[in-house]
Amino acid sequence: MSERLASFMALSSALTGFNAMRLHATDLAETYLSLLDQIVPIDIVNDLLDSLRELPANRDGEPLPAILRDPQLGPIARNVIMLWYCGTWQQLPAGWRTAFGASPLDKTHLVSGAAYQAGLQWLAAGAHPPGAKQQGFGAWALAPAGGRDGERDIL
Repeated sequence: MSERLASFMALSSALTGFNAMRLHATDLAETYLSLLDQIVPIDIVNDLLDSLRELPANRDGEPLPAILRDPQLGPIARNVIMLWYCGTWQQLPAGWRTAFGASPLDKTHLVSGAAYQAGLQWLAAGAHPPGAKQQGFGAWALAPAGGRDGERDIL
């Protein structure tokens, strides 16, 4: 794995709350990093990838609030979260595009069917993507896995 991809995975893990192994299992890390490189100027993507090391941490030692508040990096970081959870890219705010540059590819869109199916939202909810992964006959009659009686670690 390249150092750049490793930085993207570390950032993604911090942003999503899922460990790198779980993110790798989606087989979408390279796709998402490539998408970032196509839409966002490369120097800004590199700043985002370096941000866990370079931005000041909050009083609890967490750099995420600083990243998310940053006017340049925050909107991109929030889009990285949306990529992993929903498989969608959200068009960056007009103010961001004016200040930092606009790409013709920066349009709200579903990355792919695979991205929809692998979205972390389904794992976090203990659900299956409707119309994509069937639960099996009679699944509706079973109580969902997890919950208060059978908590499971999804991270």
